Amino acid sequence: MRVAAAGHALAGRLLEAQQMMARLCAFDPLLRLSNLAEVLPPFHRPDDRSRYKGLRKAGLPD
Repeated sequence: MRVAAAGHALAGRLLEAQQMMARLCAFDPLLRLSNLAEVLPPFHRPDDRSRYKGLRKAGLPD
């Protein structure tokens, strides 16, 4: 869901991105940009996290 949300946001489909992010946050209400590295293994390096700026556009809280 996070990849779909980021992809929608980066493609300019903000409504779809926000809807997907709402579903994602319903599953994990504590998920934030600031804790991605702690909860999702692919986000351990700062470079990895920077590639997912679409998550911010989709509405994932800081």
